[in-house]
Amino acid sequence: MMKRIDQLISKGFDEKLHQLDRLTAEIAHFFSVPNENRFWSLLKNQRITLLTDDPHFATQARFQQHLLCKYLSKCLNTNIRGIDIKVIGLHLASVEQKTGNFRLSSNAANIMQSIAQSIDNKELREAIEQLAKTASRPV
Repeated sequence: MMKRIDQLISKGFDEKLHQLDRLTAEIAHFFSVPNENRFWSLLKNQRITLLTDDPHFATQARFQQHLLCKYLSKCLNTNIRGIDIKVIGLHLASVEQKTGNFRLSSNAANIMQSIAQSIDNKELREAIEQLAKTASRPV
C-alpha cells in the first residue's frame, strides 16, 4: 500500500523546518529585506549560522550581529549565544569566473557599442567596443 508523502516526514523534522522558516522570517524582518534567495539560516546549539551570497548583506549583518542576536533571543524566546555570518559563492558565478565563459547576447553587445559611440575618451570607447566584440563571440 502506498503512503502519502506527508506521512514519510517525521514529526521532529517537520517542526525543525518550521523553526527554520520562523528564524528566517524574523531575520528578514530585522533587516527589512525579502528573504527569498538572499540568505539561509541554520540553528544549532544556540548558535545561528547565516549563509548569504551577497557580500554587502554579510557586511551589514556583521555590523549588527549583536543587535540581531538580542532581537532573535527575544522573538524566539530562546538564548542565542552567537551568530556566524558566512558568504557563499553561487555555482554559476564561480564557473564563469574560473572559465571566463561569460557571453553577451547580440542585443546587449549592440547596446554596448552604441553607448561606446557617445563616449569622447578614445581609449575608453575602444575598450568598450572591444569588450562588446569579445564577449558576444560564440563559444
